[in-house]
Amino acid sequence: MKIVRVDKKNGIIKAIIRSYDDLVVLSYIIEKGDKITAYSRRKITIGDSYEFRTVKISIDVENVVLTENYLDVSGKIYSSSDEDIPLHKYHTIHMKKGIGFVLTKEKVLDFQIRLIERSRLRSPSIFVCSYEEGYAIFYNITNQSLRRVYELKRPVSGKRFKNESRKAFFEELGLALSDEYSKKWDLFIVAGKAMDNEELRTRYLKDKNVIYETVSYADTGLKELMDRDRINVLLKDTKIAAQRNLIKEYVSAVSKGDERYIYGYEKIKEAVSGKQIESAIMTRDFILKNKDVVNSLDNSGAEITFFDEEDESLEQLEGFGGVIVKTH
Repeated sequence: MKIVRVDKKNGIIKAIIRSYDDLVVLSYIIEKGDKITAYSRRKITIGDSYEFRTVKISIDVENVVLTENYLDVSGKIYSSSDEDIPLHKYHTIHMKKGIGFVLTKEKVLDFQIRLIERSRLRSPSIFVCSYEEGYAIFYNITNQSLRRVYELKRPVSGKRFKNESRKAFFEELGLALSDEYSKKWDLFIVAGKAMDNEELRTRYLKDKNVIYETVSYADTGLKELMDRDRINVLLKDTKIAAQRNLIKEYVSAVSKGDERYIYGYEKIKEAVSGKQIESAIMTRDFILKNKDVVNSLDNSGAEITFFDEEDESLEQLEGFGGVIVKTH
């Protein structure tokens, strides 16, 4: 999220949405009773006809719903840049990538500010190699940028030298990929023909957590992945895997009677006031209904992980009241 202004004293947040993850963050922050201003499409009736216009509109927030594509913020209009739009009518602002907004809250909690700051600083880092025999392109992708950072071109034609030149190309590509893999990436994707992927996997990238995708050509490979929405799907799968690993750790510790792991509203309130909290996992419903506890956890310096993905791991956490904390 691009943060333009955060004024805690006056409860004002001004920002621009950069990704779907930003919508998830905002779903924890925008609440009933807030005021929000953004550009939005509105159907306007003029006589016996109507038209759609993009207008700057302000609403008193009554409902917030996160969907697969938008964060839908609904409420009554209290201000508009178009005099043809009547006030006090209901309107839904479809928050999405590229939308700028001004949010006014009665009070901005510390954990909400930290969420906003993290959304500015943290973006998934993705490496993609799109390749074919003799040609490879390396990309670095974040929420803010897509950079073509490296190209590897080697001739592999000619019947006499084809086998040697092909082997040399894949050895060089394998070494370059191994070097990139040593860096910290949220996703590491290698995209080429299926047989070539298998050769890279078994000879050069063995035992590495690489995602292999099938594409036709190096120069169109990234577009193929984008068109199939594979990168977004893989990011979602990665988040689900992280949730599952965390819930496995926490539930296993609770079942073994490890006293560092605590659940239950009253026990957690007591722990926050009397113990050092290392980390916590929690659901969105718990956050929205127990902001006093969440704020205390956040102020204690605990690392808080939100379970956002619909999965059995989320259901398990809900079975523990929506939160488990780990103390030192």
